[in-house]
Amino acid sequence: MGNNLQFQERLKSFVLRKGRLTANQKEALSNFKDKYLIDDNFELDTLRTNRVIALDIGFGSGETTIHLARSSPEITVLGAEVYLSGIGTVLSKASLEGLENIKILHGDVLPFLEDRVPDEFFDLVVMLYPDPWPKRKHHKRRLIKEDFLSLIHQKLKKGSIFYFKTDWEHYYQETQKAVSKNLWQEIKRENLPYEIANFPATSFERKAQKANRLSNELILKKLSK
Repeated sequence: MGNNLQFQERLKSFVLRKGRLTANQKEALSNFKDKYLIDDNFELDTLRTNRVIALDIGFGSGETTIHLARSSPEITVLGAEVYLSGIGTVLSKASLEGLENIKILHGDVLPFLEDRVPDEFFDLVVMLYPDPWPKRKHHKRRLIKEDFLSLIHQKLKKGSIFYFKTDWEHYYQETQKAVSKNLWQEIKRENLPYEIANFPATSFERKAQKANRLSNELILKKLSK
């Protein structure tokens, strides 16, 4: 672990937009942030006690985060999100369902992965519908590039899965090109456990369907250390 100059020089893959929180989101953040949110002092090794650990990056409204936690009590789901509205929604749902196997990072996942996460830590990393930055001049802001895939590979256990899905064909093609065949094996969804192969549709996926945009997924299995 340690600071990576290559990542430090990158443009942010997100822009924080001001948005209103609903009364329900505000209440959930106030009442449950101490239970679910992790801070700089949180010891990640406490999550390792004989549990499967999944990372859901940019979870939006939290459909996947909640699904994994609900369907697989043996999994600890660590969700990473920069927007408080999404976090408030997840905290509300998690508290209503009594889910105890969720932790939330509020902030940029890149420095978190680089500086705080031990190598070979995760059993699953999910990234569904990240910001595609569709304009050509903004492509450099896309999070998934060769260096990011290398970092994810480093943080996954051998044989573990990175699951990526997007409705922007160019982003999908560029991600495919960034995959090192020596490090990853592409697999099909039918070869995954049920709870992973049957993720619920997210709000981003529903928007893509409404706009008649085809979604593509890339499911990668880590081959080596």
